[in-house]
Amino acid sequence: MKAGIFKPLKLKPFRSLFGAQLFSDLGNWLDFIALQVIVAYHWGLDETAIASVIIVLGLPWVIVGPFASVFVDRLPKKAVMIVCLLLRVLFVAGLFFAPNLYILLLFVFLKGTVSALYDPARQSAIRMIVPDSLLPEAVTLSQLSVNTMKIAGPALGGVIIALFGPKSPFLFEAAGFLIAVIFLLFLPNLTDLEKSEEIEPAGNPEKRNYWFDFSEGIKHIAHTPLLKISIILSSAAFFIIFLYDGLLIFIAQHLGFSEGNFGLLISAVGFGSVVGSLLLGQWTKWNRKPIHLMASSAVFSGTLILSVGLGGLGFLDLPPFVWIIGACLLGLLGAGESVPYGYVLQSETPKNMMGRVSAAAMSLQTFSMLMAPAAGALLAKWLGVPSVMIGAGMATILLGSFMLLAIIRGGALSHPAKEKHIRA
Repeated sequence: MKAGIFKPLKLKPFRSLFGAQLFSDLGNWLDFIALQVIVAYHWGLDETAIASVIIVLGLPWVIVGPFASVFVDRLPKKAVMIVCLLLRVLFVAGLFFAPNLYILLLFVFLKGTVSALYDPARQSAIRMIVPDSLLPEAVTLSQLSVNTMKIAGPALGGVIIALFGPKSPFLFEAAGFLIAVIFLLFLPNLTDLEKSEEIEPAGNPEKRNYWFDFSEGIKHIAHTPLLKISIILSSAAFFIIFLYDGLLIFIAQHLGFSEGNFGLLISAVGFGSVVGSLLLGQWTKWNRKPIHLMASSAVFSGTLILSVGLGGLGFLDLPPFVWIIGACLLGLLGAGESVPYGYVLQSETPKNMMGRVSAAAMSLQTFSMLMAPAAGALLAKWLGVPSVMIGAGMATILLGSFMLLAIIRGGALSHPAKEKHIRA
């Protein structure tokens, strides 16, 4: 108990996997800021070009990941991850030398495709090397890496661009992926682990029907209530978040934030998510009732979002530091939704299906994220930015409240996780 969130790092295989994730996540966020700087500042293109980059970033997760994940489940996970990282280095080189937007978008799509293969393989590896008793901490550490790099990546990218030029982050990103490969070289042979634990489906992998394997992952989600509900809740929450995410800079103006201190608001959200991940990793009793935590977090975060909308309309006149504290709480509550979701995904999915199930879930979430910004922009033009925030807050409260009522009436959503935890 003393080690808390860091207990899984006592496992040598997980240390290798987590080290690789740190540098992989950092590279992804260096990439994100570099792409926008090149398109907007270096080439002087407009909002449409930025939107096209963001859409192409997400497309592979929707149209490639779910279908390719069948092969991820069949192939050696360590080899898949190493090959994907090496291909990412190659495609990052393509981004560095891209002469125009069209070539840039091509390499963005290719890099996104191998990323959509890498993540299901990583999820499968976590499921294979981490015992059930340490899954909550392992999932929290994984989410902590994502949340930390969301802060460190853009900040470091900005410094690198200021010192070495707009394309220089790609060089550091490629170096990070190569370091991640070195970490994975120390990962044990997971193929032997798969065979020893007999987690492969019956039959010769080469003779198994592709569409049967593909449908197995979808059927598993449909027939596992806890997993199905968590994916739906998470996807709906993502849609609501990205409905207003691109409007934050405009609502900040209504709240009295200047260009200089707007960054504090965004940083507060990131800081809160890191703190939330640390707290959930230290206190893991939530793994008995993960949906309860997700739904409760949604209700409270919706209340904060609603308050921001009311502030934009002038009904709540609060000083900036209060809004910054609220942003920090919003990030903390965000961890209360994302960490339990990651745990349910791992604990409710068989090891031999992890790639397919995680890719299908990510596809639905990414689709929600891609659709929401356009809807948010249209609603903002029609109703105004504060009204969109109020609507998003109310929708989040209703989403969480509906789930809590379903839990109270049914009572079954907590039982699978609890039983699994006791058996572990």
